[in-house]
Amino acid sequence: MTPNEKLKSAHTALISGDFAKAEDLYQDILRGDSSNLYALDGLGVLRCQHGNPAEAVNYFLEALHHLETSAETVAETSAKTSAETSAEKKPDTVNSQAVLKFHLGLAYRTLDHKTEAVKVFCESQKLNPNNPDLILNLGQLYFELNLHDNAIACFQNLTVQQPENASAWLTLGYLYTLRNRHADAIPVLSEAVRLDPASPDACFHLAESLRKEERFEESVLYYQQLFPAGMELPHAVYGCGQSLLALGDFENGWDAMEFRLVNAFGTWERHLLPNWNGNSGNDRNEKNLADKNITPNNTPNNNDHDPQTVLAYSEEGIAADIMFASCLPDLINSVGHCIIECESSLHSLFRRSFPRADVVPLTTDTVDLNKNCWGLSPDEQIAFGSLPRYFRRQKEDFPVRKAYLVPDRERLAKWSNRLLEIGGAAKIGVLWQGTWTAESEQQTALPLFELRNLMLRHQSDAAWICLQHGSKQKEIEQYRRNVSLQVHLYQEAFQYDLDEMAALLTALDLVITPPGYAANLAGALGTKTWLILPAKPDWRWNLSREKCIWYPTFRVYRQAIGQSWSDLFATVGTDLEKFLATHRPPEESAPVTLVFPEQNTQTRLRRAG
Repeated sequence: MTPNEKLKSAHTALISGDFAKAEDLYQDILRGDSSNLYALDGLGVLRCQHGNPAEAVNYFLEALHHLETSAETVAETSAKTSAETSAEKKPDTVNSQAVLKFHLGLAYRTLDHKTEAVKVFCESQKLNPNNPDLILNLGQLYFELNLHDNAIACFQNLTVQQPENASAWLTLGYLYTLRNRHADAIPVLSEAVRLDPASPDACFHLAESLRKEERFEESVLYYQQLFPAGMELPHAVYGCGQSLLALGDFENGWDAMEFRLVNAFGTWERHLLPNWNGNSGNDRNEKNLADKNITPNNTPNNNDHDPQTVLAYSEEGIAADIMFASCLPDLINSVGHCIIECESSLHSLFRRSFPRADVVPLTTDTVDLNKNCWGLSPDEQIAFGSLPRYFRRQKEDFPVRKAYLVPDRERLAKWSNRLLEIGGAAKIGVLWQGTWTAESEQQTALPLFELRNLMLRHQSDAAWICLQHGSKQKEIEQYRRNVSLQVHLYQEAFQYDLDEMAALLTALDLVITPPGYAANLAGALGTKTWLILPAKPDWRWNLSREKCIWYPTFRVYRQAIGQSWSDLFATVGTDLEKFLATHRPPEESAPVTLVFPEQNTQTRLRRAG
């Protein structure tokens, strides 16, 4: 058997899985020609197959060394007949080098030597740009290194090389979503769905991108395709709930949102207690879910009696807890007794605002029927985020009351008098940095440059109060020095003392803010607030497009997709001129006297004058 025949036979054995035969043939070839590239490459592949990539690297490096230093790409291993010589061709040096570097990269990747793998993969791609396997592996490696833009370029190339590869389209679309490029992801994922209509991943990511681009009706169609697999894909039902809520379908939307509690999605439940059944409307709720072939694991059970004591517990954070706390008065009126578990920063504020309930601090301990750290015995539980399912099932269920939180009377009097010392101009609180959102895990921020210009134009008829806390205050301090921006800073009003912040917010004439805990707190206190929403905000702000359905005292300025901040702030500036023109400062700065009706502790507190 000639060396060429041995190589062909070894290659056939390697492909068919006869590794022992391939090993013997490759070793036999090397005994006659120690620099045979194909034998060295084959042995390297065999070592990778046998889980020894470190030894494989040595074979590939040796082959590359011979290739790069020898004038002949393959040494003659034995005397050949003229027929054999004429039949054999010299190997393509460039192609051989590309293959060896590709295999070397695979070995490095197996060894988790990612930097070395990227280097040789890129070298191989320069020699052979159209190798789809190389493009795939390089793209996957970039993804593992969080170099998403590089990975996107690879998978863009792969979809050109293999336009019928549904997996390539899906991966490219998913990479776009990781970069929040949902507009780019939609046509790519649509192609993935067309090529593989049965792919739940392609359908889900397409639905998610459509929702995040605020194409809610289209997103629902793709979400609903996944409903039969609801228990396996609870996050799809949860996403559909957000779209339904944005479309005004509160009844079905809140039902679908319960899938955030399904164990497969990552339960947020803290207590070993049965879930509160809602007392009424259960048959209707169950029918809505049954029609969609979805059944959350915490679907209310129909008990014949109302629970004596229900525990409502904090779920996501301060901002969401304040928003959903608007449902707590409804819960308190619906059960025999209510226990409210909340963040410590909200504890005193909630105790004052909901005097008929026991308000207890948040605990990480498990609560059951027999033992808890408060000395109380709740019968059932409900998460704050589940309250709207029972009390906000249609638009008319959202109350028109201006406030449901009550500030501390002494602190309010202090701040009202302190702000009077500034003068008679309108007292306007401003923030520019929001808080983390559950939807995007990004901070919401307004451009401080635009806000600064707005404040500079109205320094004579407005007193600007900085509500930003922490290191962000330094940003406004620079403007105070550089452009003589007049803004008042109060270090004692900060996020960890929400009682102090609540009193200050109540004493203001207006608050201008992005989404965040301060925005929710101002709305819950009934303070006049202008909410400036960036494009594609968190789902909670999409329940109503023009106004804020949660807070009647809000005016919403919603940045359209593609709209510049300058255009949006021009509208804010025009409205601010109208607001200031109608503001009538008190004739004299007299101390504030606050009257508190003893029979109604939740009366809205306002500054005199």
